Amino acid sequence: MNEFIKKLNEIEEKLNHVSNQMQELREAVRESSFQDEELSVREFYEHPWYKYKREELIASGNYQQPEREETTAA
Repeated sequence: MNEFIKKLNEIEEKLNHVSNQMQELREAVRESSFQDEELSVREFYEHPWYKYKREELIASGNYQQPEREETTAA
């Protein structure tokens, strides 16, 4: 029974920790929403294998540039 209570206390501590993290996140989002800064957009990730294959296609002249939509932060 003591082990069960111990596990429940551990779970409660973890939930409190997550709750505190969520509160910090909410505050950080609130602060950032008041700024007029433009948020950075993640850079497109390309796996090295696909990069290698794309470069091979470019070198052979069989590559057509894919059409990607530009993403902008609002």
